[in-house]
Amino acid sequence: MSPAQHASVDPADEFPFAVDDYLLHLIVAIYQFRDSKLDGALRGLGLNVSRYRVLGVLERFGTSTMTELASFTAMQRTTLTRIADQLVAARLVDRAGETRDRRQVILTLTDLGRETHGHAMGVVLTLNERLLSRVPEAERRSAARVLVEVLENLAPSRLARDGIIHFSREGLDASG
Repeated sequence: MSPAQHASVDPADEFPFAVDDYLLHLIVAIYQFRDSKLDGALRGLGLNVSRYRVLGVLERFGTSTMTELASFTAMQRTTLTRIADQLVAARLVDRAGETRDRRQVILTLTDLGRETHGHAMGVVLTLNERLLSRVPEAERRSAARVLVEVLENLAPSRLARDGIIHFSREGLDASG
């Protein structure tokens, strides 16, 4: 078969290639462009998107293990270890070990971390509002439902899927 026979083509000719490929292409582009804008906007607070996400989990759930953070942020544990080191050095989180298992790392938000997260959340919400201002809420909700379906098909495990979709500790406990 020639490369043209393997080409992704939109039969309706609405998009530059097949809608399935185009949808996922757009998701990646949005992720990269938004995170780049957020990194710049959060820099003044000593944060980037990854650090902000970790602070957000700690703000919402309180003390968390690295496993919980990995489930809620969809980040690799090695990446989270580096981020935790940076947040501890900046005095935004405290790190402790579980007394029953010294390999278990537990992170807790400090008062400075809570304050920093509050400022960062304002930056993020303002950007999100600007990005989605021309999209009606019904369409936002429809898009979110579609993306939940895609994530359910893609997540490497029930734990990863439920941590992201339900964003609750109950979702993690139910999938164990």
